[in-house]
Amino acid sequence: MAKKQATDWIIYGATGYTGRLIAAEAVKQGLRPTLAGRNTEKVQAIANEFNLPWTAFSVDDLPAVRKALKDKSLLLSVAGPFSATAEQMIDACIETKTHYLDVTGEISVFELAASKDAAAKNAGITLLPGVGFDVVPSDCLAAHTAARSKAPVSLLLAIKGLGGPSRGTAKTGVEALGSGTAVRRGGQIQFVRTGSLIRTIDFGHGPEEFLGVSWGDIATAYHSTSIGDIEVYFPNEGPIKSMTKLSRLLGPLMGTNFVQNFLKKQIDKMPAGPTETEREEAGAVLRAEVTDENGSVFISQLTTPNGYSLTAESAVLCSLKIIAGGIEHGFKTPSLAFGPSLVNELTGCKLEDH
Repeated sequence: MAKKQATDWIIYGATGYTGRLIAAEAVKQGLRPTLAGRNTEKVQAIANEFNLPWTAFSVDDLPAVRKALKDKSLLLSVAGPFSATAEQMIDACIETKTHYLDVTGEISVFELAASKDAAAKNAGITLLPGVGFDVVPSDCLAAHTAARSKAPVSLLLAIKGLGGPSRGTAKTGVEALGSGTAVRRGGQIQFVRTGSLIRTIDFGHGPEEFLGVSWGDIATAYHSTSIGDIEVYFPNEGPIKSMTKLSRLLGPLMGTNFVQNFLKKQIDKMPAGPTETEREEAGAVLRAEVTDENGSVFISQLTTPNGYSLTAESAVLCSLKIIAGGIEHGFKTPSLAFGPSLVNELTGCKLEDH
């Protein structure tokens, strides 16, 4: 095999809303990744727009995937839902000795990558899913707050201000319907009844009602902190509140192919994602509460820009750090790979301890 060039990396899913933002960020930094996706015409169009090299292939065409990756040092996948793409891509990366990164927030994908830790180490590569808003800020916040306690036993994460989802993010959320809400109990992932986890949380502007959700940190925060009991919460409002009510009414039916396909077709009618103005005006706040074995509670909050701008910047930053070398091989979370201080390198992020 020809020696891979350190600057030769590929962004798969570049034609989507988030993929386009990442490609634009890479070009802004003077980088020239290869853009890729499954639709030849769409990939070629965006590559011409950014004056970048391109290739087109389906993740299910394994010979084509291996061919596309054989001379690449790193793959950054932005092709969700990752439940349909991650395993093929990770396996191909292990075969071709190519670092794998993605922007997933799906618990199953993090656990899949963790299960391939030994294979990745043998291949001399790093598997680093979740290098976007899912889950860089929350993972770094969790690791930072846990480090303030000598014996942490439980972690509560709350996230507000996410704004409108892209189509890919919305479809990922739909796939989780009907299976209950994921939590971590005694180190194991368990599922509780949808809508059963409700907390009142005060971010500093008065108490608000939050609802338990199946966010990626149920997987990643455990690997990053070894805390056995983990819950994640979003504000109980808007689409989350509506979908939770619907899920409680229909139960397992929400997970059937018929309902899933119907909801995804409705999502295809949505705007591709928030406008540039909407992104500029948006921001998020994340809160971590770590309880230690003697009952002491440690609270830290992180303010960030909108999730999409952060994803574009953090995905490129993490890719460049992996390409530069010096990161341990195998499965990693963002904070395990780069330390909790990674978030301090991102524009507009502010961490405060309470």
